[in-house]
Amino acid sequence: MKFYGLIGEKLTHSLSPNLHKTIYQRTGINAAYKNFPSPEDKIPQVIESLRLLSISGTNVTIPYKETVMPFLDDIDPTAQKLGVVNTILNQDGYLKGFNTDYDGFGLLFERRGWSLKDKSVTVLGTGGSSKMVVQYLKDHGTSSITLVSRTAKGQSADKLVTYATYDQLPTLKGDYLINTTPVGMYPHIDDSPITDETAQHFNAFIDLIYNPLETVFLKQGRSLGKPAVNGLEMLIGQAIKSIEIWEDRSLSPDLMDELIQDFDQWKEL
Repeated sequence: MKFYGLIGEKLTHSLSPNLHKTIYQRTGINAAYKNFPSPEDKIPQVIESLRLLSISGTNVTIPYKETVMPFLDDIDPTAQKLGVVNTILNQDGYLKGFNTDYDGFGLLFERRGWSLKDKSVTVLGTGGSSKMVVQYLKDHGTSSITLVSRTAKGQSADKLVTYATYDQLPTLKGDYLINTTPVGMYPHIDDSPITDETAQHFNAFIDLIYNPLETVFLKQGRSLGKPAVNGLEMLIGQAIKSIEIWEDRSLSPDLMDELIQDFDQWKEL
């Protein structure tokens, strides 16, 4: 049996163990998946333990997607470009980092036939997930990207990117509004990073949060009759891609739809 897991800070409410367990069962993979919660100052030891304990691979979640990178032996070109790792492969003690969030995020657009070409996008947050989102937007023809954070970042050297603060958010408008922050995540499910007025200025809403499935942020968009998508497909998509890397095999394209349909079953395992 192979052993996989998830490295993060607070993992009590993570659905990853249930998701991976379900995928292993449905695909006949003989493996187990565990949470590896850790404080930041122990990350070097956690990474070294992957080698010592022969853990075949791990996912990495906030806030350590950048923290782990210096302790790996190699970084996949996509993850290197993003500056963010969410998947580690252990090949006989040689650790290589990947980013499968990029592919998972792309599924949100691919599955709906949504185009980003010449679209204007506002992204809430400037952390590791935001970096991945911004790179995907650039790679797929977005005309302008506004990054919103608590404090002003100054002028960007990238002509596609501008910075704004949350105080300026009510003055912004665009095609897509994407939340990469944890605002609205369980257990703080009554919070939203935007006001109802701000929601009126955008045409579609994406929240990387999947717990709850419908955040206040998404409700604000849907109440205006606008499309709004949660992060469940991204969660499932990046998990499938991680397993394909670890197991060096392709999984059925139908698996995504099955896992979405059966979400209420596997989330409670």
